[in-house]
Amino acid sequence: MLKALLILTCLIGTAAAGAEGGANGDASGYIGTEKCSACHSDQYIAWKSSRHAKGLEMSSESNKDWIKNCAGCHTTGMDGPASAWNENGVGCEACHGPGQDHMTNGGDKSKIVSGVSADVCGRCHSRNPSGETLMSDGTGWVVGYRPGMRLSDVPGLQMPPLDPAVLPPPPVDNHPLIYNTWKASGHSKNPGRAFTIEGKEWSGPITCVACHKPHQSDNPHQLVASPDNLCGSCHSQLAVLKGKGAKGVEQTRSLHTAISCFECHMTEKNHLMRVLRPDDPELPESRIDTCNACHEVKDRKKRAEQILDWVAWYKETLEPVEADMRIIDEALKNNPDLLNAELKQRLEDTKANLSIIEQDGSEGVHNLDYALEIMSLAKRELAKVKEAIK
Repeated sequence: MLKALLILTCLIGTAAAGAEGGANGDASGYIGTEKCSACHSDQYIAWKSSRHAKGLEMSSESNKDWIKNCAGCHTTGMDGPASAWNENGVGCEACHGPGQDHMTNGGDKSKIVSGVSADVCGRCHSRNPSGETLMSDGTGWVVGYRPGMRLSDVPGLQMPPLDPAVLPPPPVDNHPLIYNTWKASGHSKNPGRAFTIEGKEWSGPITCVACHKPHQSDNPHQLVASPDNLCGSCHSQLAVLKGKGAKGVEQTRSLHTAISCFECHMTEKNHLMRVLRPDDPELPESRIDTCNACHEVKDRKKRAEQILDWVAWYKETLEPVEADMRIIDEALKNNPDLLNAELKQRLEDTKANLSIIEQDGSEGVHNLDYALEIMSLAKRELAKVKEAIK
């Protein structure tokens, strides 16, 4: 009975919306977020406190330039030529598509868009890296897109792909290149992987909604979890940053242990997740690097030298350990029974510990102290093994 009442309420709201027209309604099927709230109250309440609900308030006054350059992303149901829109802000139908057919068909899920495609978010969270407008006709927002489409199918869209091997371009007019950098990142690829984030199973590309709650969240940036827990769902580097997990090595914190992953890997909110290293010769002096984005003393040369020192220290310490490992592996290849059970276990533990810092890939930058502790223990353990195989 309650469900029937809710659907009836939605149907009445739909009929009223169709009669509004003009700047407050749209004849092409938009009904407005208030009508959606009758059946989707939880989502509505969450959305109401989000930045999406305040899209128009964050914008300049409604004039021709604003309509041409901004309005499509700060309103819902925007009709550029008519200079009219259905709703202020980013309402339900901006992401789910017009809701009239959905409502008049009793809430038929096939009549509304509900997916995980990043293209829905990319319609607004993107820019042209060259600074040009997104559309070939000079419009600054994506014209002609409806949820369910692929951005690549929008006629006149000019958004060239980024090369992941090249330094990502800076934000354009304070608008970060979110979709563009995500598209170039490993997160957008589909190597047939499966992963779990906050108890929810995913497969294929890691799209926006795997990490963000579109309606609202208590976490920063509308994330589904705290930044560290979110990254740690898939990435083992968090353990290195925290300095724990290696057998026989006490937890070893570093000056970077308290830093969240995104503070270094998302400088300028780039979703390529690429650190802007101070020693990158391609990084202009006018652009802040990742280290100086955090450190109070903005000295690029000093930070670059520090990183190079850490990497050199890491490599110099690791080289003799790797040399010992090669000697041991060669000896055991010819005679696998040289070691007793205790030494075999010590060797396995040492290999497991070394794999932690090798898979980390930062060459000590994440946590040099922890890496040095692991290698120091490995050196001592391998010395015992070498003595046994003489």
